[in-house]
Amino acid sequence: MNERYFTLRSHLNHYKRNHRYEVKLEDLDAIWFCTRKNSKRILKKLQEAGQLMYQPGRGRGNASQIQYLTSFQKEIETHMEECVKAGELDKIAELLRLPIPKQWVANSSSQIRQLLGLKRDGTESRDVLHTFRARDITTLDPLRVSVSLETHLIEYLGDTLVRYNSEKDCFESHIAHHFQADDTNRIWTFYLRKAVAFHHGGFVTSRDIAHTINRMKNSQHSYSWLARNISEIVCSHPHKVEIHLAQPNAFFLRYLSAPHFCILPEDTEFDEYQWIGTGPFQLKERTKHKIVLMANDAYFKERPLIDEIHFYKVTKDAAKTVYLSSEEDVGEVVPNKHRIKGAGIRLLSFNLKRETVVQQHSFRKAIYHLFDVKKMAKELEWEVLEAKSFEMEKAGPNTKKPSNIPELLKESGYKGETLNLFHFENNHAVLEAEWLKEQAGYYGISFKLHSVSFQEFTEEGIEHDVDLLIMGLSLSFDKHLAFSYAFRNKALLFNRLFNRKIDNYIQERLTAFELAEEKARRAELMEEMEQYLKMEHALIFLYHPIVTRAVDPIIQAAESHSFGQLDYTKLWVRS
Repeated sequence: MNERYFTLRSHLNHYKRNHRYEVKLEDLDAIWFCTRKNSKRILKKLQEAGQLMYQPGRGRGNASQIQYLTSFQKEIETHMEECVKAGELDKIAELLRLPIPKQWVANSSSQIRQLLGLKRDGTESRDVLHTFRARDITTLDPLRVSVSLETHLIEYLGDTLVRYNSEKDCFESHIAHHFQADDTNRIWTFYLRKAVAFHHGGFVTSRDIAHTINRMKNSQHSYSWLARNISEIVCSHPHKVEIHLAQPNAFFLRYLSAPHFCILPEDTEFDEYQWIGTGPFQLKERTKHKIVLMANDAYFKERPLIDEIHFYKVTKDAAKTVYLSSEEDVGEVVPNKHRIKGAGIRLLSFNLKRETVVQQHSFRKAIYHLFDVKKMAKELEWEVLEAKSFEMEKAGPNTKKPSNIPELLKESGYKGETLNLFHFENNHAVLEAEWLKEQAGYYGISFKLHSVSFQEFTEEGIEHDVDLLIMGLSLSFDKHLAFSYAFRNKALLFNRLFNRKIDNYIQERLTAFELAEEKARRAELMEEMEQYLKMEHALIFLYHPIVTRAVDPIIQAAESHSFGQLDYTKLWVRS
């Protein structure tokens, strides 16, 4: 019953000892997610255990009361110490999900840090990585995923026919050991490796390839465009599959290399809680607050050196206290700093479908001059590269002229009306939005901030209330696929904010971009599209974040992978 007890006191802020708190049973029903009958049963059990005293209200207008015999802070700290001594990270994470003051965690934060990281289990000699995450996992369905961490996890659970080699800028065989195209580049033949095992023990055949493609083609979700040009799939042999295209497409192998195209078994209905793929890791456990990945011993390529990865969900404050309190004594553990530059880009976009002052080019231009990235980075003490493009290689300072803002606002006809500024709910995005709101206030621009979850960002209809949007994109190593993905994927909210004129331009040029055979021509089209968006101020490139991850010093071979994440397959423990 400890979980019920801690949930009760934390959610109702019942911190004091021997204080009589008035309560309503309907509040308890909501906190415990149970019926009135069960709430009364739980209260009775807690009272029998000596954890509280409950006095039901008698008669109309008399509220029920709860009294506790101990200080809640003392109980939390004592229980945390016991869990730390026992090394019970599940119970620690349970406590860290409670809405309690972060100071209560601070005393144990150094010991918790020592339980995290990559550790060797002495009894079985297994290397296990324990890590905290400050948000829920949204989805692990390849056809629905649109968040970088989840996409990264799918790369470990599943495999594609081919893979993109960013260093050589070419495509290499993967599940297929060989592939070729006919003279028209419309019929592609893939020869499959033998004995590539799914996590449930079956082996990959051409029928699984056909099933995966048809699942994507028939989907109503974001990625069906990856397979729209496929007209026919011929499975003439268990280890040979022909894919016929309606027209030649230079992007075809890029599409097949996308993690959304990972091969799924035909004989098993997809279940993201019982994930069956061929990847180097398999899903060992998934609950609302925890995910465990286990190395796939039967992997057809090199097995990961790490045996398991445990992700625990905790609150933002708890994660920040545990990870970012570098001033505190961390004992023997001094984390290494691993800098990741390829973590993507931050964008500011405007809703050009909504009839507001945002429709005025002069207003959007005023916001461009208002958002001074260099100033923001200095004031918030962030390390960033100012963006001029999706590509980090083109990063550099933009010319900002705040003196132009008053005249631009006057020209736009802005009258001080409040505009809705949407952003993600994570701490970084909140600070960024609050900084912009403060800057806008100096010029009489009024923003109302809307903090939205990752899940809400993908839902249809949310765009009807957006005026301005700040969001980030995490990009894969394949820059051209990432560019196409950014504008094709309507799950990305900024894509649903363009007006018809701009959207038609983007889709027309994007089609030419995807059909272009020459890399140089695609680069020209990317530049042309980005310049158009900047000219229209339909999209403002803000900056490329530089992420510094704390890595346990015993962890070796920490390398960046796609989407700004670490490559878990190469991590190992120094003995």
